[in-house]
Amino acid sequence: MAKPKLDRKTLLRNSLSVFKTMGYNGTSMNDLAKANGLQKGSMYHYIESKESLMLEVLNALRDHYVSKVFNKAFDETLQPYQRLNELAKRAEEIFVFEEGGDFLVNIGLETKNSVPAFTQVIKSFFQEWINTMKYLYSFVLDEADAKEKAEFIVAEIEGSVLMMKLLDDVNYLQRTNERLLKEYKELERQKVYK
Repeated sequence: MAKPKLDRKTLLRNSLSVFKTMGYNGTSMNDLAKANGLQKGSMYHYIESKESLMLEVLNALRDHYVSKVFNKAFDETLQPYQRLNELAKRAEEIFVFEEGGDFLVNIGLETKNSVPAFTQVIKSFFQEWINTMKYLYSFVLDEADAKEKAEFIVAEIEGSVLMMKLLDDVNYLQRTNERLLKEYKELERQKVYK
């Protein structure tokens, strides 16, 4: 009996797991094939190359963040503070529990000088994140300050995630999110009293 075809979502999920564990450069086509229950030659039925597969994984991750996290900022049924709170909770869940959490940064650092196509996807992810935060902060700050604040926040969260991963302590990210929410609440209060 023929083996059922591998669906794209499963291929990407299994490949993400391998890339996350072994890095891009440390992953072979054999590793990817094994993770997907295939022979090495059969992988080429599903992908053109390891690079094209990684590019697809990166795009899927970026799209996942946009649809599952960043979209919280644009939920018109919530007040801006509630949107930020929802975004922070969902981001925390991803960084702590999901396999893709901070994968984009790791791969970006590993391949920055060797695979420019990856860098473009990763840059677009961070620009999307900054734009999302800028939008949320535009409710409490002028445009220039909102942009600057957004860039600072993304960098601060990434630093917290790095510390969380290195020291195996989720409190770094939780404390950062709590501080950002408290600060946002204060900015809202100040705007009301101006």
